[in-house]
Amino acid sequence: MVERTKIRQEYLDKLAELIKIPSVSAKKTGLTEASDLIKTFFQELKADHVIVDNEYEFPLVLAQFKSAKTDAKTLLIYNHYDVQPAEPFDLWHSDPWTLTQRDDKFFGRGVDDDKGNLLARLTALAEYLDENQHQLPVNIDFVVEGSEETASRGLAQYLQKHADFLKNDLVIWESGGYNSKEQQELNGGTKGIVTFDLKAKTAGRDLHSSLAPVIDSAAWQLVAAINSLRNPDGTIAVKGVYDSVRKASERELALVDQYSTIDEHLLVDSFKLTAALLNNRDKTDLLKALYFSPALNIEGISSGYQEAGVKTVLPAEATAKLEIRLVPDQDPRDIFDKVAAHLQEHGFTNVKAVYTLGEKPYRSDLSAPEIQRVIKATEKVYGKDISLLPTTPGTGPMAYFYDNFKSPITAAGIGYADSADHAPDENVRIKDYFDHVDFIKELIKSYD
Repeated sequence: MVERTKIRQEYLDKLAELIKIPSVSAKKTGLTEASDLIKTFFQELKADHVIVDNEYEFPLVLAQFKSAKTDAKTLLIYNHYDVQPAEPFDLWHSDPWTLTQRDDKFFGRGVDDDKGNLLARLTALAEYLDENQHQLPVNIDFVVEGSEETASRGLAQYLQKHADFLKNDLVIWESGGYNSKEQQELNGGTKGIVTFDLKAKTAGRDLHSSLAPVIDSAAWQLVAAINSLRNPDGTIAVKGVYDSVRKASERELALVDQYSTIDEHLLVDSFKLTAALLNNRDKTDLLKALYFSPALNIEGISSGYQEAGVKTVLPAEATAKLEIRLVPDQDPRDIFDKVAAHLQEHGFTNVKAVYTLGEKPYRSDLSAPEIQRVIKATEKVYGKDISLLPTTPGTGPMAYFYDNFKSPITAAGIGYADSADHAPDENVRIKDYFDHVDFIKELIKSYD
């Protein structure tokens, strides 16, 4: 048996190797190098099968560790090796591509989202195998993708292609962690999303702004089109968008009411808000909107002259990037089609909608027997004071897994409220990292 501290240091070294690779899916850099390195990690652990599939541009790494038990269940662990860009570099206090330890924390791009979660889980597997003569009480499959930060492009096709290979009884999601109340949080869902561009064109070229009394500009038409999509209270004004929205169950409402740490004061204070909240009647309305309702957002708008000084032009073109977060049972393409129809019906013939990305939503009330197994393992490591949420306000590809396997899904991980995912100085607390190692080992033991 290898000393535990030696295994943990070995896998921290592997984490450092992986963080060193700038595997940014938005820039399509480092993806082959990262997927190949992860393949070697699985091979060194003597996985029964390891595959790197690059058919759909962003390489997918699959690995299987088989139990000798004939009736063994299968645990599927999902992670991703792609990360967000590290810019702005000058706001980091250490090199984002170097795993750095200070103040009882690990720093580096991807240390929480999501390379650290993957390596903590591999550490747990390595320790368990070393302590148990390389025998497992459960089959363990890994799915590690390279496009999670860019809407998991190709993942649905990959999962369909390898569906028989990856049949499972439980999916452990890519990340999670402590909430602002320092409760380890388990959640069972993600919102979906549809993103699209709006492009307005009203003339062959920019015009002199003296013509503004008689000629409408692309900028004004775009602003009017965007404004028509939303009501003053923040609800979406597009006909039919709410027709397919699945109502939250009583259990789902109760879980959010009991465990969500979000309220009006937290939002206002944390983000130094100066605009009024859209759903400010009471906490119940706020939570319903945040967790169980679709929402329209403007990601960015561009038109006309943007440089220093003044240029008096009437813009011929204007563009905007928008998104709608979706809830079960909304479909990205259907919602986009409704937006496009809305623009035509309201006379915005000069404004074209262009579909860019979409992911379906998924939600679970965390009552499945295999989720109860996860809850018990969580309580053994983190104590009884844990949080259970049926979904998060964010987006991820959970629905792809559920559509293929119909198995329960839950998220748990190494992060905490100040992990700064996607931001400079992304970090995790060292204790939380190794507690997750112990949690994954406890989950594996539960199948004995």
